[in-house]
Amino acid sequence: MRLDAASAAGFAFAVALSGLTAACIFSSPPAAKNDDGATVTSAITSNGMTSASSSTTSTSAGSTAATITTGTGGTGGGMFPPVVLPTPPGAGGVPRPAGEAGGVTALDWAGFTGAVSYTFDDSNSSQIQNYGALQALGVRMTFYLQTNKTDASSPIWAQALDDGHELGNHTHSHGMEDDGSDTDAATQFIESHFGVTPLTMAAPYGADGYKAVASTRFLINRGVRGGLVQPNDDTDPFSLFCYIPAENAAADAFNAQVDSARSGGGWHVVLVHGFTGGSDGAFQPVAFAEFVAAVEYAKSLGDMWLDSVLNIGAYWLGQKAFASANSDVDPSGAITYTWTLPAHFPSGRVLRVTASGGTLSQGGRELTWNELGYYEVSLDELSLTVAP
Repeated sequence: MRLDAASAAGFAFAVALSGLTAACIFSSPPAAKNDDGATVTSAITSNGMTSASSSTTSTSAGSTAATITTGTGGTGGGMFPPVVLPTPPGAGGVPRPAGEAGGVTALDWAGFTGAVSYTFDDSNSSQIQNYGALQALGVRMTFYLQTNKTDASSPIWAQALDDGHELGNHTHSHGMEDDGSDTDAATQFIESHFGVTPLTMAAPYGADGYKAVASTRFLINRGVRGGLVQPNDDTDPFSLFCYIPAENAAADAFNAQVDSARSGGGWHVVLVHGFTGGSDGAFQPVAFAEFVAAVEYAKSLGDMWLDSVLNIGAYWLGQKAFASANSDVDPSGAITYTWTLPAHFPSGRVLRVTASGGTLSQGGRELTWNELGYYEVSLDELSLTVAP
């Protein structure tokens, strides 16, 4: 999202209302440096995140690191590939529940204390210039492309997609209003250039008129009003909260948002338009070194889920769908839960749950208990059975 002079006053009010992407840590390469000379330490394999056609890389429990399966931009018929959830904190050794069948409860934020997503708008040149160092952070992020800009055609976006990041829709021409055609043009651009259909969008200026457009085309629309998303709350997914840092904001400002999500058990979405030093004038740019320090801080906590809007948002909406599930009990005492997923929900997603006891199964397949304290339920199955 960017501002011209005519729109600055209205946007300033929206910003006044305002209050990071699974940390994927792999074997350590040399430290990377960005254009500002900031050193970024990370752990990425020589090929970045692994492709779905090759192998996956897993990490030990107790970190925010994820086991990632990613594919090329065209994998999955234009859809984002399934993502293996990151390993939550915990020592393991949790015994399988042995009580009465039932009591199925979803874990908030996949077993993490809270969640953060880092998002970028406008296909900004400074994002492209610093992409190598962003990737070296080992955190999946969301890039919302404004597709009428020359930089929207940069091969960096295809690389970002291959590296496991999300590409989202920020419309074609970034207008205050749209009958849907400008948004559709951006989707068509992303499909034709990068082989993937965006499932989330970010409304230019956070304009409320885009809510109707988004609701028929996307899973989520990110707005600009501040707020903390909570599990099973009534936050509007077509006007998702976000935090916009002030120009030249220090790492501490970002860290305060992470701390808020952590203490409140919620999800903060962060919006950065770009970094100082770009050629196309990012709105309220921040120093790259400060951003790096903020992400490293979030990673260091060890109990925060850092991932893209799509990945965290799908879990949040999947949990809400399960919370509204119908339940039926058969004569044997087996309980079957059934649910409905929202439109544009990505395939291959799971929900982590615990239970008071019983045997959990889907499609006749018994689910395996993970000693970190959960079962993983396939949301695609739309049903779960718990037998005595």
